[in-house]
Amino acid sequence: MGVTALGSLLAGKSVEANQTIFFLAFGFEGLILLITTFISIQKFLNKPSVEGQSILLLSRAQIAICIIAAGIAIVIGSQISSNRSVNWWLLPILTIPAVVLPLWLLLALGIQKLPLGTRWQTWTVLGLGMTLGPLILITLEAIVIIVGIIAAIVYIVSQPELSVEVQRLSQQMLLLDPNSEAVLSLIAPYLTQPIVIVSALSYFALIIPAIEEIFKPIGVWIFAGKLESAAQGFALGALSGAGFALAETFGVSGQTSEWAGLLLSRIGTGVLHITTSALMGAAIVSAWRERRYFQLLGIYMLVVALHGLWNALAITYTFSSLVDILDQPGPLMTLQQPIGIGMVILALVIFGILIIFNRKMTFSMSLLKPPSAAAGTTTRTTPEA
Repeated sequence: MGVTALGSLLAGKSVEANQTIFFLAFGFEGLILLITTFISIQKFLNKPSVEGQSILLLSRAQIAICIIAAGIAIVIGSQISSNRSVNWWLLPILTIPAVVLPLWLLLALGIQKLPLGTRWQTWTVLGLGMTLGPLILITLEAIVIIVGIIAAIVYIVSQPELSVEVQRLSQQMLLLDPNSEAVLSLIAPYLTQPIVIVSALSYFALIIPAIEEIFKPIGVWIFAGKLESAAQGFALGALSGAGFALAETFGVSGQTSEWAGLLLSRIGTGVLHITTSALMGAAIVSAWRERRYFQLLGIYMLVVALHGLWNALAITYTFSSLVDILDQPGPLMTLQQPIGIGMVILALVIFGILIIFNRKMTFSMSLLKPPSAAAGTTTRTTPEA
């Protein structure tokens, strides 16, 4: 992407902002993974430096700096996102703090004072959350989509009238520009059919959460037998969720037309991924160490429900926007504002759950320490966390 953008620049052609955004965003991901790889090699070589303990604390000043810096990046980005003369080089620079700082802040608030474990465990779990977890999920979700497409084809073929209608529609689309509004106007009435809405809700609000909440804390599953407490599982689960959210958000950050609104909404998605993975991480370790299998099942059902509710609201909002664009009367047309408010409230509730469980895990850790040890223990902010 970087070479393509550079070639366009040298040839005097316009450079697309989504190319440069993806180039810098994926380059930032690559840098993180290079650090992870280096630490993994150090662990393989039995270097003592990777065995240091990681724990995260943020001061009020650091919290304020994160909020202000991310806010400034999003505000500036919203003003220049449609300016093609500057957005191709400025938006990529703004994307990094606009994505990374909110996730870093949410993660830090969720796991502060909790043990992450050794430095190599911390970085490995982050790397797995950015790579292996998304790879497994993309594969499984693609399989589900393929099965759904095959089922839809079989259904269409079994309905002669529907087959003729689909054939006519496909012939019309071949004559149109795929990116034109005419295509949207042509297929939109079909997209707002009840069967399409129900199918979309079933996939995004039921199937995707059920799959994702199992594999997002992939690092915790791998290290479960080596983790010392549910609190450590909670912290590493949150870290894995943050890695997944980082990769997912960078993957959609190139939508320049709605850049600021998209990244603001992704803050809510970030707190969702961090919280649900943290809860699963604690439950996985408890099931491994204390055989609390019913607790694991209960937590799994809870996080799937939270994730499903969030996705259901997001999908309903999308269909409501589509109906509004088409000016189709109906109950979906006036739901955008209530759904937006509902998503904000749900994000705050999920964030509250994260903080409450952080306090619960911190308290449980204090009970495990001897009074003399607890009194003499100090914590520090480490870059490795």
